[in-house]
Amino acid sequence: MNFSWPSILLYACFAIGLLAVSGCDQLPGKPKESDRWQPPEANKDFKELYATNCVACHGNEGGVIGPSISVLDPFYVAVVPWDVLKKVIAEGLPGTGMPGFAQSSGGELTDEQVEILVKGIKAKGNTQNEGNLPPYSAPLGDAGRGSEVYNQYCAGCHGQLGQGGKDGGSVVEPDYLHLVSDQYLRSVIIAGRPELGMPDYQKRPNNPPMSSEQVSDVVAWLVSHRHPNEEAQASPSSTPRDQAQASPSLTPNGTPQ
Repeated sequence: MNFSWPSILLYACFAIGLLAVSGCDQLPGKPKESDRWQPPEANKDFKELYATNCVACHGNEGGVIGPSISVLDPFYVAVVPWDVLKKVIAEGLPGTGMPGFAQSSGGELTDEQVEILVKGIKAKGNTQNEGNLPPYSAPLGDAGRGSEVYNQYCAGCHGQLGQGGKDGGSVVEPDYLHLVSDQYLRSVIIAGRPELGMPDYQKRPNNPPMSSEQVSDVVAWLVSHRHPNEEAQASPSSTPRDQAQASPSLTPNGTPQ
């Protein structure tokens, strides 16, 4: 069978084309599989999910300090229950700066991604001390006792009246207290904020560890400063009945008896 040069060149070009198509994965400039665009719900990596959704407020272990408590602190992670952490991530905390991240709450994360965040955060916990830790949540205590406990454990840094000291800022500023929940205050007292130099409940200088009741009392004292003007405005007020009893009786012509 005789082949002319044109037909030989044609077959050669066809063969080269087949090789190019079959070996296109090796062509220079082709993006790697990991570099290709993926929809947000395809992200299953804890570090990436945390960096995208959490680090701005809660910081990370790489030195970034957020305005809110570190959820990667082993002490905090050991205190917060699994179901509570999952609920907070998914639904947020109404009345605070914590939004809900689950799609069911208007966020962008799937239920699986929320679960990945919970697992990754809880993996940072210090399980050795879980049996001795105060409960994560508890009812508010007594604000009067809380004032005494505060002076014993907290005034050294935050000042005698809580308005700020040499090592800590104000903890009674109403604007601050309106941004945080009662539970947040309890969590910070228990876990501290070591990234800011605030010790946990066990490491208060020259004092034994705080009891759960003492923590509740301090929280109650702090909460009492959330609406500092309400008591002042409420104290002189009285009901119409009280006002009638306090007013002098009048004669038919309108003069006091």
